[in-house]
This record gives sequence, C-alpha cells and structure tokens, in this order.
Amino acid sequence: MAYPSFFSSGAAAFRAFAAAALLLLMPGLAQAQPVFSAQLLPHGTLLSTALPSAPFPSVSRKGGHYYRDVRYPAGQHYQDSTVLIFIPQHLEPGREVNCIVHFHGWWNHTDSVLQAFKLTEQLSGSGAAAILIVPQGPRNAPDSGGGKMEEAGQFGRLLQDVLAVVAEHWQEESVRPGRVVLSGHSGGYRAMAYILLHGGWPIEEVWLFDGLYGQLEKYAMWLERGGQRMVNLYTDDGGTYDTSQGFLKSLRAWGIQAHEVGSVETGALPNLPRAGAVFWHTELGHNDVLHVKRQFEHLCRYSPALSR
Repeated sequence: MAYPSFFSSGAAAFRAFAAAALLLLMPGLAQAQPVFSAQLLPHGTLLSTALPSAPFPSVSRKGGHYYRDVRYPAGQHYQDSTVLIFIPQHLEPGREVNCIVHFHGWWNHTDSVLQAFKLTEQLSGSGAAAILIVPQGPRNAPDSGGGKMEEAGQFGRLLQDVLAVVAEHWQEESVRPGRVVLSGHSGGYRAMAYILLHGGWPIEEVWLFDGLYGQLEKYAMWLERGGQRMVNLYTDDGGTYDTSQGFLKSLRAWGIQAHEVGSVETGALPNLPRAGAVFWHTELGHNDVLHVKRQFEHLCRYSPALSR
C-alpha cells in the first residue's frame, strides 16, 4: 500500500507544531486539557492528547447546536479536541499498526465511553493486533454531528496526527497505519458515513453498534465499491430495527451480499460471515450492545481485517 508522504515526517517535529498550533488557536487549552499524557493500565497504555485534526472544534458547530428547542453552546460541547489512544499490552511496537477508530454516541465523552463500555479491556482480551482510537465527538450533547470528520481529507489527517503521537511514544521515527476499522455506537454512525463517502483512506471493516439511523446511501456505496465487511448490530428498541430491516432488503435487491444472524442472549455469540453486510439482531438494549456480552471483543477477535 502506498502511504501519503506525511507519514514519513518526524514525530517530534509534528508534536512541536501541534502543541504550538493548539495554544495559538485556543489560548485556554493549557489550563483546560493536557496536550499529552500517558497512563499505564493493567492491560496496556492509554495515551490522551489534544489534536488539531480532532472532530471538534468545527465550523459546523461554531454557533452550537439546537435539539428540541434547547441550545447546546459551542463552548461547553464543541471545543474538546481530546483523542484517546489505547495500546494493548500484547502489541509490539513497530513501523506499522492496525487501527480501530471508534466514534461514540449521544450524551457521552471519551472517558465515559471507556469506563461504561470497557473498550480497552475488550480489545486487550481479544488479542487483536491493533490500537484503539477514540476521538471526542459532541461532548455530553444529543448530537450525531461528525464535525471535521464530515470534511474531505480530515480523517486522513486525524490518522496522521494520532500515529505521530504513537511514534513518539514508541520512540520510532514514524508509524504508518496498517488496516483501518471504523467502529461506532448509536450517533457515531454519521461521522463514519462521511468518512466512507470522502474516502482518502482504505477502510477494511465497519462495525455499527445499534447506529443505523440514516446515511444509508453512503454505507451502500462503500459496500458496492468493494467494502470488505460491514457488521450492523441492531436492537428492537434502539430506533434502528425498521431501518436495518429495510436496508437489508434493499442491499439484497441491489445484488449486494447481505447476511442475517441472531443471538439468543443466554447463548454464545454467533459466528459471523467474513464478508459482505452482516445484520446481527440482538435482544439486548441499546446501551448493552457493546459490552454486556463482550460484543466488541468478539468483533476484534474474529475480524478478517485484524487477523490476516
């Protein structure tokens, strides 16, 4: 795979530039959030950084956001440029690394996502050779907006910046992305859809955790153009059931490979097809689909992209 030239740039030079740029753009950042920190966990290392390529701040939310006549101001909900990077203990440093990029849903922030859904523990338990990247989306807001991720070229810049941080942590001159998986819960679907629309970086797999609310044409386009596998895990009461059933029928009518699987919640998780669109129905609730049966770990462990 040919990589953009920015992946060969020095990590130290990037970090100096990023820190200076962030402080110029947001003078209060030094007090509000650390540009970089590293925390050693029992199962790996959690890096926290603030990046200029993070979804927010974004011009799309410079005036905040309204939902049901309530305003969510930009200063409280759309200024956080935090990106968390988890490196599992079993992963050896190197010049290339697979990436799982996870977008959270409504009423969340990066720390609460890791705590509530046990994502780092699940990735570690899977043994998958990948890092986990969790960008801050709309912070504690009822909003699916993807911010800068809805703009062409921005996802590639996010990968560039994240891997410069990883390179510095590993004391490598540079680290380039291997296979990239998009993951998202609930409202995270929109940022994912726009990344698929704009392209700019090959996406190997897509995992939707009760998040197929719209943007169907973007997911269909990705599948039609050769997307390897999309797993759509959906529930009865999360607002995605009818959309998922309709999309399944449409894909089949268009001749796109689509499978149906289900799981009884007292039994084992299902074996999933390794290609095409996989519609995985579950009886669990909307906020249980990531972790209650360690579904995220299941996808990490048996991912065709991450196991090659």
